[in-house]
Amino acid sequence: MILWLCIAAVAFLLGWLLFTISRQGAGPQIAQAQRLTSTSCSALQAGTQRLPAEHSHSLAPAIAQAVLDLALRDQPGMEGGFWRAGAGVVAYAFPTYDGTGIKRDPPSAELERIASTAQRAQDTGGLVSDVRPGLREAVAFAACPVDLGDERLVAWTLMRVPIMAADTVNTLILAVSLLLALVVASGAWLGWMISKWQRQSADLRAQLAQSERLATLGRVSAGLAHEIRNPLGTMRMKAENALAAPAELRSVRAESALQVVLSQTERLEALISSLLALTQPLRVERQEIDLREWLQQRCHAHAEAAQQQGKQLAVALSPKLIASAQGLAFFDPAQMARVYDNLLLNALAHTGPHGSIELGASRTPAGALLLWVADDGSGIPPSQRETLFEPFATTRAGGTGLGLALVREIVQGHGGRVALASAPRGTRIEMELPWPVS
Repeated sequence: MILWLCIAAVAFLLGWLLFTISRQGAGPQIAQAQRLTSTSCSALQAGTQRLPAEHSHSLAPAIAQAVLDLALRDQPGMEGGFWRAGAGVVAYAFPTYDGTGIKRDPPSAELERIASTAQRAQDTGGLVSDVRPGLREAVAFAACPVDLGDERLVAWTLMRVPIMAADTVNTLILAVSLLLALVVASGAWLGWMISKWQRQSADLRAQLAQSERLATLGRVSAGLAHEIRNPLGTMRMKAENALAAPAELRSVRAESALQVVLSQTERLEALISSLLALTQPLRVERQEIDLREWLQQRCHAHAEAAQQQGKQLAVALSPKLIASAQGLAFFDPAQMARVYDNLLLNALAHTGPHGSIELGASRTPAGALLLWVADDGSGIPPSQRETLFEPFATTRAGGTGLGLALVREIVQGHGGRVALASAPRGTRIEMELPWPVS
């Protein structure tokens, strides 16, 4: 984005420079000078019309000089005066003359053009403008009649315009135009390259995602085969033992084998249910939740199992969380209940007798909702921490290894993240969820 802004800024500056250079040509400069001389001549004409009654029929030299100075002093480079037929230039002023002293002598080289322009203005009775072209400078003239009763005067102005050589202007315009075209072409090429890189990057990401999916599918397939093979092997062994038993023991062994088949079938059903829950699309339906009450409900749902095992469940909420929005959170209660059920079952399984489990919630410095389940059990072995949330990663006998994978999917479906946090003892699983914007 910044690169595009820089290219746009350079293109804009070059365009502005091209426009400015094009205005430095002879035509625009002379046209501007003609407008200024005509305006100044009209100002001289208006200045004489505002003279007092005693000066309305003739113009004394001092009065004429004052009118010229007042009308031309704010126009840099503007010369002017009054002309009378038969007498020529009768008054002259150059208030903005940058030489030494005060210039009072009219330009001798321009007297003929001044006289012809003034005569035409007197003959037509209106404003007349003229231009004397030159190689290094042009001179713009303007003349307009002044009504002073019997005295017929003509006010005139002139301005000299330094002209840049046409070849120089054309060369500059060509150079800036080529530079502008190069910048635009570079921007277009860069845009095409960025678009190409984005397409290639998208293709690489798709290939990487496909590779990751295949790798995950391979790990899941291997884990699933292992998890299915064990119950099937157990059931087959029990069935073979029952069939090979003597006749007097066959019924007892058959009953024992059927009980094992039922237990292993339940294990397979739990595995399939967890796998389906992990693979089906997750639909998150957020609701406004009273966090304290909801955590108490999750705690109560496992209170009986904890009591039977001699373990304690506790809820811990930070005062800051309770104060913010009256402790209300915003998530899918049913999906997050599955998260807590899996975490609490793991905590109960890995916590020793008289152990304690804590369900907590607080706010992070960034304002997110931080939930955790912590126990004082044996903790997670270092070799298992990297793959803790991968499918079929488990250290618990009889576990499917899909519970924490489901936890990760649900938390990520809420736009959050889950991680194994450091704890002085036991295991602490933390979940960070976005806090609703009020």
